[in-house]
Parts: sequence; structure tokens; C-alpha cells
Amino acid sequence: MWRRGFCSGSTRGALKEKKWDALVIGGGHNGLTAAAYLARSGLSVAVLERRHLVGGAAVTEELIPGFKFSRCSYLQSLLRPSIISELELPRHGLKLLKRNPSSFTPCLDGRYLLLGSDRELNTSEISKFSKRDAEAYPRSYYLYFCVYL
Repeated sequence: MWRRGFCSGSTRGALKEKKWDALVIGGGHNGLTAAAYLARSGLSVAVLERRHLVGGAAVTEELIPGFKFSRCSYLQSLLRPSIISELELPRHGLKLLKRNPSSFTPCLDGRYLLLGSDRELNTSEISKFSKRDAEAYPRSYYLYFCVYL
């Protein structure tokens, strides 16, 4: 199994000797949120993460040189506003960026599907693959917003 230590020898020894009130396994956005609330309540907390960076699904990484990809960063929109304000996340560097268009799907044949919040653009993009689906899309869009919102 791949392991990487970021602490110098003396620091690592001190960390091993410390008694923690709580250990959080996984430095994803949920683990970091839990750790922050535990620390705010006065507990000493250690977050253990096997990857070389923390943030879990809410990170953007350069997987191919020159190209950055969102692992699942759109999930940050599920982070409750109360957590953002209580933990003063903007003060600590949180910056939420709206993705528009929000989806790009390349195909092996060179075509692509680009989707976002613009209903007309979405219809046009869908029509590149299926005129029938493009014609039905506005009805499904309307039903989605009537049922789910």
C-alpha cells in the first residue's frame, strides 16, 4: 500500500506520542467539516488521509498536464450555508465558483455534449445526438422544475 509521510522525524514522533480526543479517518470535505466542529468544541483532533491532498470529492486536480478536472466538486453545492458561515469558510479561503456550462462530455468520435443552465443551448446540444430527444427536452425540463422545486 502506498504511504507518504509529510512530517520530519522529530515531528512525527511527537505526533505519535500525542493523545487525541478524536481521530477522523478521511480528509474529505465531510471529514474536514466533522473535524472542524469537534475542534471548535475544544477537542484535540487528528485527521488521517491516505491521499497527498485533502478535500475528497471537493477538489480539482491536474490529472493530465495542463488540464484540471473536478473530481466531484459540484458536491460542494450540497454544503449547508450554515456550515459555511459557522466555520467562517470564506475567511479561510473558500471561494465557490459557479460552473456554466456545468457539464462537458467528450465522445470518442470527436463530438461532445455541453450542458448548463441555458435551456436553449441544452436543446441545441442534445439535437446533435437526437432531434427527437431535443424536442422532448423542454417538456422534461419543465416537469423537473415542477416536481423537484
